[in-house]
Amino acid sequence: MAGKTATGQSAPRLFLSVDMVGSTQFKARFTGKDSADWLDTFRTFFTNFPLMLAGQVGFEFLDDEGSTPAVDVWKVMGDEMIFVAQPSSPEEMTAILCALLRTMQLYEDRHYQTLPLRLKGTAWLADFDGQNIEIDIPELSSDDGGQHIDFIGPDIDLGFRLSKYSRPSSLVLSIELVDILLTAKNREMAALYHVGSEELKGVMFGRPYPIFWMHLADAEFVFFPWETEACALMAKAKTMTPTPESGLQQVIGDMRHYLKKMQGIEQPRMVLGQAKE
Repeated sequence: MAGKTATGQSAPRLFLSVDMVGSTQFKARFTGKDSADWLDTFRTFFTNFPLMLAGQVGFEFLDDEGSTPAVDVWKVMGDEMIFVAQPSSPEEMTAILCALLRTMQLYEDRHYQTLPLRLKGTAWLADFDGQNIEIDIPELSSDDGGQHIDFIGPDIDLGFRLSKYSRPSSLVLSIELVDILLTAKNREMAALYHVGSEELKGVMFGRPYPIFWMHLADAEFVFFPWETEACALMAKAKTMTPTPESGLQQVIGDMRHYLKKMQGIEQPRMVLGQAKE
């Protein structure tokens, strides 16, 4: 994995979670039956999805004169895979997000056409200037000397809290990520929606956290009727147009104002590829 800056500090990392929707019910179908009936479905996901993602990331940067950014598997939790990357610019971050969305769509089209399974995603940033830490766990290192790096801190926890509000055919994004995405020169590749606010345990001192969803600008939300019937956020998003940039900036500004006024916390925009001085 990419590591530290010249100052010895680690630059912000991008975390990407991809999770199966409907996996618990799907596995329950095979209770008491041969586990091979469902194991192949999950084995294929954990084997093929990272390869497909690497291909889509490569495609996004095909005409780029620089190197293709690495998007590595950090860990697997149940039916969820979490990737980590270290984008060097807002444009690189946006391209990685679009590659992930395309991979999710392609994977569903190829593998889930006749299965009651879908994919949903979460994307967030963590700044390693002291609030979060990366640690090497020697006991989990590989025999060839490769390190096993883990990440711990409140920004890491935020992503797991936020993933509760991820839905199929889209990504749910953290505030910090949206703030940077709005500065990207290729920002028009993404369609962004502020679909509401929800309280996240241990986040923002109990103040409801904005829920931002993203899909590709040349796509739309693909929700099935039974999904929108069961989820008010999905039903709402289905009727929305992308939130204007001014509206997104207002939401972000209001949250930063709250943190400064009520909690005495300054939260400047993260700078990708750099650690704080």
